Amino acid sequence: MLTLRFVSALVLLFSAGQATGPGFYHWSTEELSQRDEALSERVRSDHSARETLIGYGNPSGAHRFRLIRRDADGIPEQHEGIEDVVFVHSGEGALVVGGEIVNRTGENGEYTGTGIADGIHYAVGPGDVLHIPADVPHRYLVPDGGHLTYVLFRMPILVDPVVPDDAPLLDFDPPGYAIWTNEELQQRHEVLTGQIRRDRSARETLADFGSPTRSHRFRLIHRNGDGIPEIHDDIIDVVFVTGGGGTVLVGGEMLDRRGSLGSGITGGTRQRVAAGDVLHIPARTPHGYFLEEGGHITYLLVRVPAFSD
Repeated sequence: MLTLRFVSALVLLFSAGQATGPGFYHWSTEELSQRDEALSERVRSDHSARETLIGYGNPSGAHRFRLIRRDADGIPEQHEGIEDVVFVHSGEGALVVGGEIVNRTGENGEYTGTGIADGIHYAVGPGDVLHIPADVPHRYLVPDGGHLTYVLFRMPILVDPVVPDDAPLLDFDPPGYAIWTNEELQQRHEVLTGQIRRDRSARETLADFGSPTRSHRFRLIHRNGDGIPEIHDDIIDVVFVTGGGGTVLVGGEMLDRRGSLGSGITGGTRQRVAAGDVLHIPARTPHGYFLEEGGHITYLLVRVPAFSD
C-alpha cells in the first residue's frame, strides 16, 4: 500500500511543469478516510470542516476540489456560475435541492440563507454521485449524531448548451439535477458486463448537458481488459472508481497518436487504483487503464472543460 508521504511526493512530481494548473492527482479511499478523520477534529461552529484538495486558481471558484465533512445541517447555498459535482465518501444524510432560499443574502452570484422553501429531498450515502446545476438552491441535512463527508468538484457553468438528441433523459426535479446512487451504479455495472465490445470495454452515457467539446458529460465505463491509451487536449478527466481496480499509467509521451488515441505510452508513472478512489487527470496528459488477467475496473467519468489562464 502506498503511504501518504509517497502519494504526496507523487502528486508534487506530476504537478511540476504544469503551466495551466495541477497535474495528476489520486486520492485513494484510504487517504480520504484518513483526511475525513482529521477533519472530524476540526469541525467549526457551523458544524462543518473542509480542506481544498487542489485548485486551478479560477477567479470564479470553479476548477476546485474540496473535501467537506458535516456533523449537522448545512447552510443553504446558491451559486450562479458554478455547477457542483459531488462524490459521497462516508456517512449519510439528505440533500434538499430546488425551491427558493429563505432570507437570501450575498453578492457576486454567491448566496446563502436560513432555509429552503419548497425544495425536494434526496437521501444520499457513500458511493453516490450528484450533479447540482448552477443557480439552484441546495442544502445538506445530517441526522442527529451522524455525519456526511463528500468530495466536491466545482465545475464551470456551461454557456449556450446544445443538448444532443441522443442525450439520456434525466427524470429528476429540478431540471439538470441528477443523482446516481451507489446501488444504481452497481446495477448498471452488472448490465455493462453483458455488453463488452471488441476493445474489452462497455460504456453508458449517464448525462450529456450539451457542450460542443463534449465536456459536461457523465459516463459509466466498465473494462475487463487493458484500455487504449488516451489524451484530451481540452478536457480534464475527473474519475470516481465505483468497482474493481487496476493500474493507471499517467504522463510520459503518447506513441503513434491519432486524434485522442495512440498505440502506447512511453515513460509515465503507474498508480494502483481501486473502488472508492478519486482521480484528477489534467488535459494534455497521456493516460491508460491496465488490468490483471481476469480483473475489471468500473468508473464514473466526468469530462470537464480544461482551465485556460
